[in-house]
Amino acid sequence: MAIHIPEAPGRPFRIPPGEMSEPQSNLVQRILAGPRKDLPINMEIWLHSPAFAEVANSFAEYVGHRAPMSKRIKEITILVVAAFWGSRFEWFWHERLARQLGIDEGQIAQLKERQAAGFDDPVEQTAYEVAFALLERRDMDDELHARAVRILGHAAVADLIGLIGLYTMVAFTLDFYRVPVPDIAA
Repeated sequence: MAIHIPEAPGRPFRIPPGEMSEPQSNLVQRILAGPRKDLPINMEIWLHSPAFAEVANSFAEYVGHRAPMSKRIKEITILVVAAFWGSRFEWFWHERLARQLGIDEGQIAQLKERQAAGFDDPVEQTAYEVAFALLERRDMDDELHARAVRILGHAAVADLIGLIGLYTMVAFTLDFYRVPVPDIAA
């Protein structure tokens, strides 16, 4: 089901296809042919700066689709970011994906309220705790640092930090343009 995402009054961002520059149009075609198969709303906005959009797209394709972490870890992390920044659209979009991956209602509620959440899988729990600590406390105590390196490894920690950074950037972008939460009932 395609969801129509409107622009907020007074905050337009869409570039009509006929008004796109060649670099913008080429990037859109590559994104549509890539792993996402669609043009994310944040990328529609970033197209206003084609050079930035190119770099952001490469980064997003890596941390969002090629980094070797589970989809559940990605969605848990994105919900931690969305809750921390209060990004309504980001929360709306990724809460649905988290449910599809079997993240239960209690865990989703804890994430939304920025309360400690528990996950049975030690890799998921560690990734969650790293994201929560970096955002909520802006500190990584020695025990969690050692556990993250032991359970996740340095490469996965780098990927996780990259995912946190990407979705922080997405949250800021969506909030700057006040991208409204779509009315999916309509």
